[in-house]
Amino acid sequence: MTDHEEIVPAPASSEAPPKGRWQRMLEELEQDRDELRVRLHLGRKEAQDELDHLDARLAEFRARARAAGGEAEESLDDIGDAAKALWTEVKEGFGRVRKSLKD
Repeated sequence: MTDHEEIVPAPASSEAPPKGRWQRMLEELEQDRDELRVRLHLGRKEAQDELDHLDARLAEFRARARAAGGEAEESLDDIGDAAKALWTEVKEGFGRVRKSLKD
């Protein structure tokens, strides 16, 4: 052995070598990716739940629209106000679903 050589002890077999900077950076990216996948899955589930709710409201609007088609002109105003409110609710709900899928 020369004067310039340094002896570095090998790590014991039960000890893992210390993680390098690149390994820590890689693990951070993988953790971020996994968290985003979970959020995406949950977001899709929430969007699906919202869409299911809106489908039921749309069916209600459809029924009211059909009923309004056979009503006298005088009662259309009453049905119309409720139907407009329902239409607005469904339209805004679709907007929320669309926005949640973009985020």
